[in-house]
Amino acid sequence: MRILMVGAGVIGSVYAGALAESGHSVAMLARGHRLDALRDRGLVLVDAGTGEQNAPTVAPVATISPEEAYDLVVVAVREDQLDDVAPALRRLPSECDMLFFGNTANRTRWLSEALEGRAFFGFPAVGGVRDADVVRYVLIPQQRTMLGEVDGHRTARLDSAQAAFEAAGFRTRRSDDIEGWLLGHAAFIVPIGVALLRHRGDAARLAADGPGLRRMVRATRQAFRALGDRAEVPGNLRALYRLPDLVVTRYWRRVLAGPRGELWFAAHTRAAPEEIASLARALTAAVTIDPASAPDLAEVLTGDRPASG
Repeated sequence: MRILMVGAGVIGSVYAGALAESGHSVAMLARGHRLDALRDRGLVLVDAGTGEQNAPTVAPVATISPEEAYDLVVVAVREDQLDDVAPALRRLPSECDMLFFGNTANRTRWLSEALEGRAFFGFPAVGGVRDADVVRYVLIPQQRTMLGEVDGHRTARLDSAQAAFEAAGFRTRRSDDIEGWLLGHAAFIVPIGVALLRHRGDAARLAADGPGLRRMVRATRQAFRALGDRAEVPGNLRALYRLPDLVVTRYWRRVLAGPRGELWFAAHTRAAPEEIASLARALTAAVTIDPASAPDLAEVLTGDRPASG
């Protein structure tokens, strides 16, 4: 397939590299220093677990050309950047299907309508950080690459994207309620993101904050409860949050105190505090906030936004 990766951050880089290595022709949209680095050095990926480095061949591009037709366009940008890229995406040929690959909770129907049905949705299963021009990444074993249509139907483009990701080495899963899955993910990630920002994006500092960790766990549990059947919560998270607060808090303390805390959560949170705020707004729109029954969630969603600097 001819694939355009819109976004050259950690997610776009890892998936573009894997797709290129599995035989697809991949162009990567980038800008500024990142575009210069891709042109000068190419794409450089390092598996943070093994130290293995590879340099898949991708074609860096500076603009989205309306003259170019792609079999698949993967949009791997932050939620707060969607409004900036949408006009250029609209100008692509009508046969270009577009996979929005990130935090699009509360935006799926708008994007589908704005792009006249060409949009479908998913979520990655990697984390990482960019060190200068090198992307250090980890695959998140508890998570699969998610894919789904806004109406829940099975389609040829969904089959094609799933086959491409599987062949590139990513375990995948389909959702027949991708908006519900994305809302469930927002309920999970917003309390973590807010807690991290209150510690200036430092996962180790959050791990050492016992009361803060307990508030974070309670807020997530309350968010899952408030969403009810509207959220599709992954089985591993459902199982985790059925356990007592003490057990869940200990689990997150271990995760956040080690390399996973930085690679799974903290690096992205520092780079995208605006996205955490946007996801909090999406979650607020989806739930009725009751400070009496969900005080920790109410504090996360309506309290003063933490500084990120």
